[in-house]
Amino acid sequence: MKAAKSYLAFFCALLLISLSSCTVTSKQALKGPGGRNSYNSTLQMTTSEQMLLNLVRLRYCDIPYFLDVSTITTQFTYSAKALPVLQIPGFNQRNPFELGGEVSWQNQPTIQYTPLEGQAFATQLMRPIDILTIQHLIISGWDVDRVFKLTIQSFDDVHNAPNAAGPIPDRIPEFADFFEMTKIMREFQLRGALHIGSTMVKMDNGAEDYTDKKGANPESDFRHKFNSMRLIFPSDLENSKKLADLLEGIKRSGKRYVLDIDLGFNKDAEIGLMPRSVLGCMYYLSLGIVPPVQDVSMGNVPLVRDSQGKVYNWQKLLGGLFTVNSSQNYPTNPFVAVKYRDHWYYIDNNDICTKRTFVLLQQLYSLQSSEAKTLPTLLTIPLGG
Repeated sequence: MKAAKSYLAFFCALLLISLSSCTVTSKQALKGPGGRNSYNSTLQMTTSEQMLLNLVRLRYCDIPYFLDVSTITTQFTYSAKALPVLQIPGFNQRNPFELGGEVSWQNQPTIQYTPLEGQAFATQLMRPIDILTIQHLIISGWDVDRVFKLTIQSFDDVHNAPNAAGPIPDRIPEFADFFEMTKIMREFQLRGALHIGSTMVKMDNGAEDYTDKKGANPESDFRHKFNSMRLIFPSDLENSKKLADLLEGIKRSGKRYVLDIDLGFNKDAEIGLMPRSVLGCMYYLSLGIVPPVQDVSMGNVPLVRDSQGKVYNWQKLLGGLFTVNSSQNYPTNPFVAVKYRDHWYYIDNNDICTKRTFVLLQQLYSLQSSEAKTLPTLLTIPLGG
């Protein structure tokens, strides 16, 4: 009987230690498998997958659709109790005694999705990208050639495949002079010799060409006062004259070239700066998706042919900027991959150039569509632990 009491004390102590160790601390809740970083990584990956999926949809002339995660709430719960399930040595059937315990832990997240649709969201996607946004991207460190290739379709009558920013491109794109222009700009940027800013266009009477509407938001409308871009670069560099020859209306001021280019058309109806919309950027990059051979042969994707009837290879335009491959099986080393129409579409993890362009597109999407992410329809999904 003395031995039985010793065993009883031992198992009681062991059970108490086990139960007390099952408390979920704040550190465990934040850093565990259901913690903050897990949700962060999952949201980041699914956001990338959604963007890639919509690019693939556009390549097939399908309708893009966005679903925003509006809120995530989660609740961590645990419970512990003792149950008579463990037999204690030294007791018999006439004098039975059993001891046991039960511990449970649950993580119950609730995710709210907001479908992004309607006039407000569509307008945000189709509105031309603001000049200040383009300027801020370059000032923040983005390479000027990548930003210009993605966001601008015409720059002072130098065209960057304007027909590629729509649902069905109908002819071979024109982009050689534009790419040469941005290549030289990038060389100057790396040398710290390129300066890009925004200016306000003045009316003939000296007033600003801007009307402050009643009830307007000064912070959001302030950017629309800037409707001219200023480009400055030295006149004594190796390719300075070559770049100046590509741009009409450029002026020489001392040892610098200066160009003020208006948004849209100037007063003489000459083409100035024509930015793309975010949707236009998406259409443009969707042409960098390499579809399966059978989809091309069956005519499931729009094709453009040259004068000899040969199918145009869009990698001539997008190669080095954005390439998405396709395969029937899941890729071995993807940066992001989605399945669509029984095939996998993916960005190679070692394709740094495409990855950077993809990140730039996501930043533009966030900047342009943030004002429209306040729609009332919510889909709430409670998930089990």
